[in-house]
Amino acid sequence: MSQNEQNEQFKDLNLSSKLIVIVSIILIAAIALAVIFGGFFFGMKGLFSILGITYDSNQTLVLFLLVCFAAGLIIDPLTKIVSMILAKSFSLKKTALFAFTLYFVSNFITICFADYFMQSIFIPDVLLFVISALLALIELAFGNQPEAA
Repeated sequence: MSQNEQNEQFKDLNLSSKLIVIVSIILIAAIALAVIFGGFFFGMKGLFSILGITYDSNQTLVLFLLVCFAAGLIIDPLTKIVSMILAKSFSLKKTALFAFTLYFVSNFITICFADYFMQSIFIPDVLLFVISALLALIELAFGNQPEAA
């Protein structure tokens, strides 16, 4: 392949080549999303199995994860806003404890919301705290390090 062929722009490609490029990009994105969601699914399935949480079927677990993701899309930005307000208003330093507390509350609200609307999953109250704390620790470990305010 010559240098000119490698630098050919997308708008200059013929229709079949454009379709191949578009389908390839969609396929790569779909595979990435499937791997990410699969990791969450099997992680939660394993966690639920270890903790003895009961659910009716795998479809119930998938629906639970989707509800958690949907609730998280609303709650996470609110958590960021509350974090900024608290850090500025009260001159709090963003320590690991401050970040853990915010992550814990955010996760707890998300999981409680999903558990409330799904009668096919039963999560005891004590385990709501355990799962929220575990997820907060994971977020703290793999997230951005807290910065001083």
